[in-house]
Amino acid sequence: MSGRGWKIGELARRVGLTVRTLHHYDRIGLFSPSHTTESGHRVYSDEDVRTLLQIISLKQLGFSLGEIRAMISDRGADPREMLELQLNRLDAEIAALTEVRDRVRRIYEHLQRGRPVSTEEIMAVAHALTLTRSPHFRREQVEDLRRRYLALDPAEQQRLFETGRRLVSEFRRCLSAGKPPDDPEVIALARRWKEATGALLPADEPLTQAAERYYRENPDAGLIFGMDGELYRYIKQAVSHE
Repeated sequence: MSGRGWKIGELARRVGLTVRTLHHYDRIGLFSPSHTTESGHRVYSDEDVRTLLQIISLKQLGFSLGEIRAMISDRGADPREMLELQLNRLDAEIAALTEVRDRVRRIYEHLQRGRPVSTEEIMAVAHALTLTRSPHFRREQVEDLRRRYLALDPAEQQRLFETGRRLVSEFRRCLSAGKPPDDPEVIALARRWKEATGALLPADEPLTQAAERYYRENPDAGLIFGMDGELYRYIKQAVSHE
């Protein structure tokens, strides 16, 4: 092997990664040492280091490891296409954050003028910001939800919010009363729930799966609407029976 060889610990320190990260990259087939010494130690070449620096740069641009792996393996990939993809993602994220910023500004202006602002509205903004930055949802999913929300007039937005809170309260009452998810009253609630959420949530299986992963890992994220992890699972089961 021409040039020097880099052991994994030395390379990790040099580029500011952990040994665990480099092992992970090796396991998923993203980046592996290209040489082995006579004693059996795997070492990275100078060319390997250049590849790793490309990976680090692409990751900083926001590409996923799977996307980076495809780019690295396809030496003929056009960098303009990769950058265009990332620009589109950044535009969608900026638009979503701009909407959150505008909502925060409206709340601030109301407070400046002495107008009342509900705690629920402030919490809704915080929740929207959390979803925007959540890795569970693709940027295009967040952008689609944002467009759907903006298409509603403020009165309709408020009506949907109040309807959701009221339905959650009724679901909670049924759960506390010990009614099973397939009880006729609960199924009727589930039907109304689907009608209310249909205004914002399309019949999108990937989006549903993303939401389920999010609430599974953040079971109390729905507390803004009075819904904890147990109630979320109850409503999900009721909807499946509807």
